[in-house]
Amino acid sequence: MQKWLEGIAKLLFPKKLMILRLFASDSVADTGHSTKPTPSGSGKKKGLKQPQKGDFNGKMSFAIPSLGYSVACMAPVFASSLETKPWFGSVWEFNFSSAYTYSRYHRVEGASVQLRHPSNDQLLRFDLGISPAEMWDLQAEVEFVNTPRQSFSYRSAAVQARVQWLNDIAGDPVSWTTGFNIREVSDKSLRDVSCPYHAIVDFELNTAIGKEWSKGPYWNVRTWGNIGLGIANEGYPWLRGLWVFEKNWDNHHRAIVFADGYFGFGTKQHVNVDHFNGWAKFHHQSIDLGLGYQYHFDLWGDITVSYARRVYAHTFPEQVNFFTIAYQIPFSVL
Repeated sequence: MQKWLEGIAKLLFPKKLMILRLFASDSVADTGHSTKPTPSGSGKKKGLKQPQKGDFNGKMSFAIPSLGYSVACMAPVFASSLETKPWFGSVWEFNFSSAYTYSRYHRVEGASVQLRHPSNDQLLRFDLGISPAEMWDLQAEVEFVNTPRQSFSYRSAAVQARVQWLNDIAGDPVSWTTGFNIREVSDKSLRDVSCPYHAIVDFELNTAIGKEWSKGPYWNVRTWGNIGLGIANEGYPWLRGLWVFEKNWDNHHRAIVFADGYFGFGTKQHVNVDHFNGWAKFHHQSIDLGLGYQYHFDLWGDITVSYARRVYAHTFPEQVNFFTIAYQIPFSVL
């Protein structure tokens, strides 16, 4: 596994290999594991025994979600695909996930030069996250895309750090986090109108607040909201908002409803799709509504399918349909 991660690191960041080595240490190399999409972390329920080192045989032990403290969430098509929920995983528990999204649209609202053909886009995303302490959560992400303007290639990479100030699972009224992320975007992707990012380097501050209600050892219903304020190395800021509601049945079947908004505060109103270079200077707006279904396996993580529709767009791709399938698995090397 370590050689695979280092191979991607050499391709994307030849001078920054140590960043991924931070996540792909020798202990991780000894493990066999899978993915997330839309992540699942682990919120600890009071009174439940947490897995300890030596609880399982072999070189590695999995943090078993069937104990009821798995926290699954989804981010299939959000403006920021990094983790948004205000609950973290168990300390030193990794979450590795992958997601595939197919999207299609015909027009860019407000375009001075319009698309000649429908845009059929494919996005492949990989994430690796870890909570090195109860209050801290770290995540790294890499994306690859295939669109009519960009054959399958690297789109972006990001890292995020978050702090949890309140935890309703531990007795606080709500869960509350704040965080910061930075994303590097390829030149080729910036020239693609399907790419939602602003410039070569995007910075964002975010905060999330949520509440869950339990039934027995498992959470039954929960909801959270996330707001992000960002600025790139050029252009104008943006505001991103997300609301998610989830219902859990028997800790296996989960229904998800979400709304995602993305608003750029630039001054340009008209897009030339043939001469495009990121959204940094555009006054763009969009609202997506979606729903999903997630199946939680007792040991092997979560699989999620979701659909979202862009119901409002201004100076942005309009009437977009998003179909996502994602798989996530938590694991621990302790």
